[in-house]
Amino acid sequence: MKLIVMSFDGDYTVEHGGFKTVSEAWEWSNNMGSRWFFYPFHFVTSASGKTIKDASELLDWTVGQRVTTVQKVFDRVSGFPEAKDADVDKFTYLLWREVAQD
Repeated sequence: MKLIVMSFDGDYTVEHGGFKTVSEAWEWSNNMGSRWFFYPFHFVTSASGKTIKDASELLDWTVGQRVTTVQKVFDRVSGFPEAKDADVDKFTYLLWREVAQD
């Protein structure tokens, strides 16, 4: 499994890979500090990095989704006027509101 970090617009990078368990990936995430300040959303993916295997509770709608699908939602929501200068909490709410309407 891999740990990816994602920005508000869906851009992401692989933080680390090769985890044997989801717990190992979250432990790594919890110990990263603020080094990925501009990539505040963390996801555990499959070993291939294509499917989200775990996410924070407020982003649990992403579990089982393809990373590319989630990227598109993030990108779409980042273009909303109310997303301008949003913090993580407000942006997470906007994401949830967007997917709840689907």
